[in-house]
Amino acid sequence: MILSLEPSAFLQSAQSTGGSDVFELIPHFTDADPLVHGIGLSLKAELESGNLGGRLYADTLCTMLFAHLLRHYTTKAAIVSTQAGGLPCYRLRQITEYVDTHLGQDLTLTELAEIAQLTPNYLTRLFKQSTGLTPHQYVIQQRVERAKCLLLQGKLAISDIALEVGFAHQSHLNRHFKRWVGVTPKAFINSQ
Repeated sequence: MILSLEPSAFLQSAQSTGGSDVFELIPHFTDADPLVHGIGLSLKAELESGNLGGRLYADTLCTMLFAHLLRHYTTKAAIVSTQAGGLPCYRLRQITEYVDTHLGQDLTLTELAEIAQLTPNYLTRLFKQSTGLTPHQYVIQQRVERAKCLLLQGKLAISDIALEVGFAHQSHLNRHFKRWVGVTPKAFINSQ
């Protein structure tokens, strides 16, 4: 597997963690890195699925990859700044309201970071600190919650609900619904 990194995206990631504009990736040909391999496999699977998880999922994987490479494979260690308590309440509310309003769209990490006026790295870290979920996990959870409400209304078919809340298709909804709720959408309807 060959991973090709966009230099400008990598540089932006380095700058967002407080690193300098000048750094060098150190080659490590003898040691396998299971995290890089795992992220690479996840990115490959995402490409092969036709971007089933959405751009937010792929952005999150890239952010994780860049942060890992910066931490372990550069000549200068990135300085990671922290903010106690996560996102300020008003920024968190701005992001959650935006997600709620645009739930059916293909959201990106960059888009959410712009709303919070943060870099994608900081947003991911602070959002998880505030909510216990990554932005991608939060979006999936909100899509499932909206799907539950629409299922209870009984006006739309499950396949239409999947598209309405931003899933690629019904089986995509089924997989995430079962993960978050514990049952499939059909079983959820039957239990009500």
